Amino acid sequence: MRTTAAVLALAFTANALVAPVRHTPRRLASTAADAEPAAPAAPPAPAVSTAPGKAVIDDITLAKQSTALDKLAASWDRRKEFRSWEASRMTGFSEEAEIINGRTAMFFLVVGLLTEFWTGQSIPDQIFTMLRVGSFIGPDGF
Repeated sequence: MRTTAAVLALAFTANALVAPVRHTPRRLASTAADAEPAAPAAPPAPAVSTAPGKAVIDDITLAKQSTALDKLAASWDRRKEFRSWEASRMTGFSEEAEIINGRTAMFFLVVGLLTEFWTGQSIPDQIFTMLRVGSFIGPDGF
């Protein structure tokens, strides 16, 4: 009995949640003479919305926003063009060249410090040894 009551209560609440459907009787026209001429449909009235993206804007405000947007787009285009030009340059005081020079200097400083730790030669002694091995200077010095 308890399950039957629960099923009935569930069925009644489910019916209460469903929107009622109106059935309008439709009459089919058997001939063109029986058919009623369709009245021209009026265009729907524009809906006034209070949603943030749907607000109606007057022409002056729209022109101001359009001008501001054009200025912003032009600024971004100039910045994008400068960045691409700057990235293409690999010599001089460009940002890309400075980044590469800094990374190379950090790498060789770490290599020099590790070599000093393992061999006991300071960085100037390492440079002197490298010049001597490359025959840029004589075995006894300059």
